[in-house]
Amino acid sequence: MKTAIARVLPVLFIFVFAKFADAGDFVSQIVQTGQPITITVQPDRFLVIRNFTQDRSVASVTTRGSVTVVSNGSTIQNAFTASIADPSAAEGTLEVVNNFVVAGPATVTVNPGNTSCLITYRKGTD
Repeated sequence: MKTAIARVLPVLFIFVFAKFADAGDFVSQIVQTGQPITITVQPDRFLVIRNFTQDRSVASVTTRGSVTVVSNGSTIQNAFTASIADPSAAEGTLEVVNNFVVAGPATVTVNPGNTSCLITYRKGTD
């Protein structure tokens, strides 16, 4: 009987406390050329863009990916631009990947530029 409890107890512990090990609800999505995506941010919510990168090794990048934000009737073009991920770049010359936060209500459009981009984001509550 003691061995059965000893086997079940760790599994039960994992199921009970699994919520505390939550990494967040981040979504990663590839934005294809010519196919922008739209993200709606509801009132009393926010959007955190953790990663927005564009691959240089696929083709020469002439137009960077960008984020357009429409909020309260105002439009901000190129509010955030993609960082170039170039694996052949010299060490120490890589571009910084910053976070970007948008408070709702807003409509966010992610434009990929002339090559595909990768975006990682999370919607949260205030």
